[in-house]
Amino acid sequence: MKELFFLLLRNALWRRDEPLPRQPLPEAMVRRLLAGADQQAVGSLIAEALVRCGLVTQEDQRYECLGVVAQVQQHSSQIDKGVSHLAALMTAAGVDYVVVKGQAVATYYPDGSLREAGDIDYYVAPASFDRSVAVVRQQWGVEPRREGSDYHVHFQREGVTFEGHFALTQLYSRRRNRYWQQLMATDTGTTVNVDGRPVRTLSPTLHALYVFLHLYHHLMELGVGLRQLCDLAVLLHYGLLPADRERLRGHLRQLGMERAFKACAALMADRLGLPPEDLPCGELTATDRHYADRILAVMLYRGNMGRWNKRSGFSGWRHKLESTLIKLSHFAKFAPLAPAYSCRWMIRRAVKSMA
Repeated sequence: MKELFFLLLRNALWRRDEPLPRQPLPEAMVRRLLAGADQQAVGSLIAEALVRCGLVTQEDQRYECLGVVAQVQQHSSQIDKGVSHLAALMTAAGVDYVVVKGQAVATYYPDGSLREAGDIDYYVAPASFDRSVAVVRQQWGVEPRREGSDYHVHFQREGVTFEGHFALTQLYSRRRNRYWQQLMATDTGTTVNVDGRPVRTLSPTLHALYVFLHLYHHLMELGVGLRQLCDLAVLLHYGLLPADRERLRGHLRQLGMERAFKACAALMADRLGLPPEDLPCGELTATDRHYADRILAVMLYRGNMGRWNKRSGFSGWRHKLESTLIKLSHFAKFAPLAPAYSCRWMIRRAVKSMA
């Protein structure tokens, strides 16, 4: 079942022939595939591949798969419009911005409408951030709120959630934070087309680095789903040139994240079928694949953003206790991949929990 799941996912990501079954799948197997895909936020990719490859013939299940695809595409269209409106707003106000992850990454997929959309994340440099908040307040009539975060505001408009950031990641090291900030300050960025409008985003190299850092952060927290790994693989395959990969490898080395990236690279190569020439790292080793198996186990068990197999819900003291135990478990599993980052992350979490 697991191998079939990844065969379908590879087919959806790269649109190349895979050794799929020649006969339609049993109804129970289709149900399990769709349930697993939903936990990983790749439901429409799997559902579309099932229908396109002729593996679902029962009429009710075929309509169920088509319904999953239609629902995701409708939501993606709504989020695309939100991105387009944000780009128009910031451009008209003369505010430099970049949209990150989400719909910006979706543009690199063979069919971006099949990527399950979430919130809209965008970045504005600290010097212009207050002005960007004022523009949203004055032009859209909504009040961006911090609510516990020192690094971003969030607000809703027309059913879409936006998160505006003036700091995209925290590396728990002054030197490495300065390196990241310098990368952000000097990045020339690029433009992608969303809902028929040019939208500013990070250069593919920096975008891939950020998607990886975001993935690894959530892996160390409560867990992360395969959607984020697919995003990284698609950026590496469709977005980066050979020179970009060399630059990315240099950035990973400077940030102390090369070993962590190699573990994810092993997972992308072995499970998602990412070609070896797309990997910005050296030859993969048995140790890389050992940690790749650990990462996959957490992904499959915890699901997208750690929402699955959590027994205590997402509030109250039981949630805090269970979350702490999960983080300790992930620290024990993955700390050797990025020791400096992991230890500082664990200390920061301990201090925060005692505050």
